[in-house]
Amino acid sequence: MLVSAVLIVREFTTNKHAFDVCYYPCLDSTRGRPYGLYVHGNEGTEGAERAVDSITTGLGWVKAADYVVASGKPSKSDLEACWELGATVAAQLMD
Repeated sequence: MLVSAVLIVREFTTNKHAFDVCYYPCLDSTRGRPYGLYVHGNEGTEGAERAVDSITTGLGWVKAADYVVASGKPSKSDLEACWELGATVAAQLMD
């Protein structure tokens, strides 16, 4: 599951070495695996979501469920949605 995608994307785009070391070895070994995304933002998460879509498409990962997007202080329903997301990804990894 991807958390704090903005930080991950920022690291990969500013550090080509880290990208080369992580991305290319993962291409074949993780292709077809499910993933989930929780993203928290105060003003908008569209850019982070697009970036994750681009990266995971390149990796060949499969979106396991709708993204969980929260803004402001996470509510009880946000926390429950994260739990469900994690359970969904875990169940799909077991297949």
